[in-house]
Amino acid sequence: MRWRRDARRAAIAAAFALVAGLVLSGCSAPSTPAGGIGPRFVTPPLIHYTSVLWPVPLQLVGAEPGSRVQLVASMPTPRGRWSSEATYTIPVSGVLDLARARPQLAPFSSPDSAGLFWSLRGPELSVSDQIGIWMGSTSKVTIEAVQGGRIVASRLFRLDGLGATSGPSRVSDRAFVAAAVAAGDEEPPHPGADPLVGARENGPVADFYSARSIERPRTPAVIVFDDTSAGASSDFVAPLIAEFGSSVLVLPAGGAANGAQTVNAINASTVSAALDWLDQREDIDSRNIFVYGTGQAEQFALWSAVRFSDRVAGAFGAGGSTALLCLAGGTVSSAFEDGIGVPCEADAGKVDRSAVFPLDAVRGPVVLGCGTNDEVLLNACRWLDAAADARGPRAGDGIVRAEGAAHPITVPPGLPIDLPDAASAEATEHARIAFWNAVARVLLRAARE
Repeated sequence: MRWRRDARRAAIAAAFALVAGLVLSGCSAPSTPAGGIGPRFVTPPLIHYTSVLWPVPLQLVGAEPGSRVQLVASMPTPRGRWSSEATYTIPVSGVLDLARARPQLAPFSSPDSAGLFWSLRGPELSVSDQIGIWMGSTSKVTIEAVQGGRIVASRLFRLDGLGATSGPSRVSDRAFVAAAVAAGDEEPPHPGADPLVGARENGPVADFYSARSIERPRTPAVIVFDDTSAGASSDFVAPLIAEFGSSVLVLPAGGAANGAQTVNAINASTVSAALDWLDQREDIDSRNIFVYGTGQAEQFALWSAVRFSDRVAGAFGAGGSTALLCLAGGTVSSAFEDGIGVPCEADAGKVDRSAVFPLDAVRGPVVLGCGTNDEVLLNACRWLDAAADARGPRAGDGIVRAEGAAHPITVPPGLPIDLPDAASAEATEHARIAFWNAVARVLLRAARE
């Protein structure tokens, strides 16, 4: 992977506050055998695992030096069993540190204390079922150490879903209109009346998540343009962003169709009204409003960051085009200004540098990512390179150009969701960590301003 080592270290340091918040709230079930005699799994005091999982300390101690041990992770569900396994050689110290030891046989090749979790594989599930398991409940994963066909140590890890304790509140069309009127807009928007948005007039047009973990009277906010792909949807990313101490406003932007193109559209008046609505909330710091396009909705976030550069502090996205693409099957724009379609690119396979968003206009940090093995947008990294050139080097930016990684980089780390074959799965997981570390660095800094 090609990102600057110093930037990666800084991102990891910035994300430490998040990791501490995720792990210092409880503890997993004790390792066997009882009494601390014989092989046992050890974690620092009060370690607590969630389904969104950065690598944290995990060791097997008390095993015979030089012996082989097979670690087997399993999670039973009503729909079937999830499992993963890896084989290690116990070092002379008798302590197998999963954050430092390289496995011999495993779905991953590098030392990774979270590898047995994100490499879990199980039954095919619908998106709603995946949301329920990984974000809406506590998943119970048991890791067993097996030697000579005998279980010598076992530990139960409870992976709490970040969305299990609190959900979003709905924001209506009427609330957006009222916010626009209060802000003095000449032509207040009616998002529900736009057939491309697909909401009912005076019906819900957005979801709002309050910031968690960092107690401040005013917090940053992130407008999330929602791609409904597995793992990339707001049900996965919004609770994580809230853990960074930022509130989240989710605008539906439709799912994907025909490769990198999208089936839905946005309009400038809706984005403007969303900004107005956030500006008028006493709990939001209007100086620090960011935009994020999950998955292929990246283009909507980047377009909004440029269109509203005086109001948007920064932008995040990975896995989509860095120019505005036309709707699938034609030349109809996916963004509208005063009812008129914004010029768009009909061919995502051709990188037209003149069409790339002028990201030099964005006043704050930009975090972009791509995978060289992206199977949805084959030239994703060429789009990223063009955007990086247009942006130029800026302090605080994060560019993740991940060698061997596949498309779903914006899925939070640790989730065994939408990972490709073994050859790309590990690279994709590493890219997820790098991307989210960069996002964490920006939002944690903004939350403390």
